[in-house]
Amino acid sequence: MNRISLALFAAVVAFSFVGAQGAAAHETKPAVKSLLKTPLAGIAGKEANVVLFDVGPGWKIDNHFHPGHVFVYMIQGSIKIEVEGEPAQVIGPGDVLHELPDRNMVANNISSTKGARFLVFQVGDIGKPLTVPVK
Repeated sequence: MNRISLALFAAVVAFSFVGAQGAAAHETKPAVKSLLKTPLAGIAGKEANVVLFDVGPGWKIDNHFHPGHVFVYMIQGSIKIEVEGEPAQVIGPGDVLHELPDRNMVANNISSTKGARFLVFQVGDIGKPLTVPVK
């Protein structure tokens, strides 16, 4: 199963490079495009989600957590990710980050003038939210 998941992730990453375009410079809300959502054979009740994000300059997401494992692949630009209990990380083009489940976090585009583009591969429970806001 691990080989299939990694192969799927690699294929989606390769596909995203073929169609990569720059993020809109004046975008205020992220453009979010679901590329794949599929149940995981052999893992009862779990699904994989692959989502492409284009975020504008200065974008940020408030405190939240993900109930499942998340893998972020940066295509363009750089974002800072702050996970509770860990040092802040800045990831740029070609970097990959693994976020463990149920960890409070925030993220932001570090540029106030350029957009960023990243691919998110996430495993979660079928029919459940992939992102949960923290109040």
